[in-house]
Amino acid sequence: MAGTSFVAIYRGPTVASARLVAVSSDPTLVADVSARLLKSRSSEDSDPAAANLERGRRAALKVIHKEASSAAGV
Repeated sequence: MAGTSFVAIYRGPTVASARLVAVSSDPTLVADVSARLLKSRSSEDSDPAAANLERGRRAALKVIHKEASSAAGV
């Protein structure tokens, strides 16, 4: 079952105090943002738990990018 992917923009002096400014589920925007995140280098981590989290995060981004790209006709 596919979920809904979206991009959100928050603004504030800290992450904890940031407020939502905008949100979009536009597949073209989601595909672009997920592609950009996948292009960024993953951090090398000697902690096996953190390394597994990073691999899972990148795998999820690949799924999101594929779904958004298909929906956007990219």
